Amino acid sequence: MNGPDDARRSTPVGSMTTRELLAEREKELACIHAICLLAAEAPEPREAAAGIARALRPATRHPGAVSCAVDFVRSDDGASFSTREGSAATGNPRGEVLEARLPDDPSLGWTGGIRLEYAEAGHDFLPQERTLLDSVLVVAASMLRTANLIARLRAASKDLESKNAALREILAMLEDERRAVAASFKRRLSAELLPLAERARDASLSGERRAEYLGLLVAELGRDPEPPGGASDPALSPREREIAVQVRNGRTSKEIAALLGIAEATVERHRHNIRRKLRVKERGANLASLLASGAGRGM
Repeated sequence: MNGPDDARRSTPVGSMTTRELLAEREKELACIHAICLLAAEAPEPREAAAGIARALRPATRHPGAVSCAVDFVRSDDGASFSTREGSAATGNPRGEVLEARLPDDPSLGWTGGIRLEYAEAGHDFLPQERTLLDSVLVVAASMLRTANLIARLRAASKDLESKNAALREILAMLEDERRAVAASFKRRLSAELLPLAERARDASLSGERRAEYLGLLVAELGRDPEPPGGASDPALSPREREIAVQVRNGRTSKEIAALLGIAEATVERHRHNIRRKLRVKERGANLASLLASGAGRGM
């Protein structure tokens, strides 16, 4: 003998009462409303799968007898999220099955689908439930597309942050170098260039000697701000720097002595002190070349 439940199971859609049809529409609308609210939160795929299963199962005509499985598989690495609401069918015969698969769209970044299944035979899905499932799948695809875009933006943002960090380090190094060059130029300006300019302006000197100093000044202005280990080494005295500048520009001890008005032996003593302070240990090393190249430091 068939009970009331058996009668309801076999009732065709056309014989459903208006109240029953309205009740089914209300459940479908509640389902769509819940899933749209979920989509508005831009959930992660795992959360989207769970939310879809929770909202879709109660929207069927016999929610206590149906199971809803949502499976998403990430296209690039095969990572999968699977969730199920209700008990799966076991053995045969099984009830009716509704299944919808995600479209083959690279912008989704995911494959998979949604499956509704009655655990036992005797329950049928309404035509409106097929339409509902297709509509839910469209929203699911939109959620996955959004999640994929957000993931790509996060990856791009992380990569950009890494590049920005590297750029900041480079800019900091450049700023340190700029400051070092500026400080070097200031030291060189006060230790070497200004003394040459003052000598070139000294009206008490002969025109020939002033021209010599002016030529040295022009030559020094054409050099790098501060060759490492050059004549601006702070260990040198002002007179030693003056002589080192002239040695660097190819002047002999005799020429330097004549220009400065001092004995050639005094120039040689200063040259010896310069070599000692710059730690130029090789007797045969050319001091002029070392000063010009900056190789004098640490030798």
